[in-house]
Amino acid sequence: MHHIPYILNIAILAPVVWALIRMSDGGSSTVFVGSTDAPVLRFMVASLWGGVMIISAIALINPVLFWPLLVFQVVYKLLFIVLWCLPIWLGYTSGAVPGGPVSVFIFIIVVWPFFIVMALQSGQT
Repeated sequence: MHHIPYILNIAILAPVVWALIRMSDGGSSTVFVGSTDAPVLRFMVASLWGGVMIISAIALINPVLFWPLLVFQVVYKLLFIVLWCLPIWLGYTSGAVPGGPVSVFIFIIVVWPFFIVMALQSGQT
């Protein structure tokens, strides 16, 4: 049961990271639809998500030990929702909200805390 979020991280992030790295400069992104390409920011995001994916693969060995990765994901995704998406949704600013990634972000924000609590309650931390 503890392996589920790490397996999902790998399954979700592998094609996304690959697409971000392979995208040509100035090309159209299937991840960030409606956003202008900024290669350095795209590679920063690909590096971050690639790091999460690699640590998730390592976490498969002892998933309970890696619960802080799940906390990190919840925090940075929640910050993105609150600081970028919410002002757009409320009409305070204009901009594109990437529907696919935001849907995954919301899923993770809601579901990962259950795995975090399970890890903390397992007594192996």
